[in-house]
Amino acid sequence: MLAARQLLSRTRSALGHVDTGIELMTDVVARRERGLGPEHPFTVASRQLLDEY
Repeated sequence: MLAARQLLSRTRSALGHVDTGIELMTDVVARRERGLGPEHPFTVASRQLLDEY
């Protein structure tokens, strides 16, 4: 589910809806931090994508 939300975030941003993309990716990062921990590779990758926005 989080992979789909991450993809949706990137798609929304690419279509010019950057605010929505940031909101979705912020949610993905928060969920991954809670579920996997802040240093897990998936969490780190999601955080890096969020930083790119």
